Amino acid sequence: MNGTLAVTRYTLVELSRRRVLLVFFILGFLGIAGVAVGLKILAYFFNQAEPSGPSFPVELEFAVIISGVLADFGLLVAYGIGMTAIYHDLESGAAVSIFAKPVSRLAFATGKVLAGIVGLVVIVGLLAVETRLVILLFGGGYADVITEQVLAVVANTLIVMLIVLALTTWMNNIVAAVVAFVYYNVLTGVVQQLHNFVANNLIQNDVARAVINVVYWLFPHPLTSNIPEALVRGQAGGRSASTTITITASGPGDVAWWAFLVLVFSALLYYSVRRRQV
Repeated sequence: MNGTLAVTRYTLVELSRRRVLLVFFILGFLGIAGVAVGLKILAYFFNQAEPSGPSFPVELEFAVIISGVLADFGLLVAYGIGMTAIYHDLESGAAVSIFAKPVSRLAFATGKVLAGIVGLVVIVGLLAVETRLVILLFGGGYADVITEQVLAVVANTLIVMLIVLALTTWMNNIVAAVVAFVYYNVLTGVVQQLHNFVANNLIQNDVARAVINVVYWLFPHPLTSNIPEALVRGQAGGRSASTTITITASGPGDVAWWAFLVLVFSALLYYSVRRRQV
């Protein structure tokens, strides 16, 4: 336990010294503020053109857009932590001195993960606080949906961070980030979209449906909040979205699969650290 805490403290200090995370935070802060101001200006001109009011709440549209901005910058932070937390220790030789002390490989890997989680929660949490403040520009509302989205963002970015951390023990950190991006952001997105087609009966072929359902369980399921469903209901004037395309937040099955993958990728990270010769 002492070794794990020591590695966690050391990693947090190193992360705080690296400008890349500070840059991501500043970009996220300015990005959210810029989007908020821009949407407020657009909403003003839209309300001027439509005196009767918009067809759905403007603050809901803001929540949808800002949740995407928050998720994008959360992923950047995850990639930044994943690319640096272990890789620089291995390449600089710092890991040799760490393992020379009474610090096991398990304590090293666990400490790195804990430090990464703290970094993700702090940075995404600060951006979330800003999001909840700027949404007051639109009269407030939908704060609970934003909270759900923040939890989903932290959960999804944790998976990405673990993947990149594990890959950096085997390859260059830039290559590791590219591989993780293709796997998580490209392939997972394609499989998720195909599964949505199956769920909404847009694919009728039984063989194709069976193959997609099997492949679906080979990839992470990015957790989602109630924002997409709330947007569809708002655009439909409060009517049920079930009459068009079903859009729902992640259920217990998706959360359980996420927890399982966290264990799998954590185990893969420990295996990678254990096999790495330093």
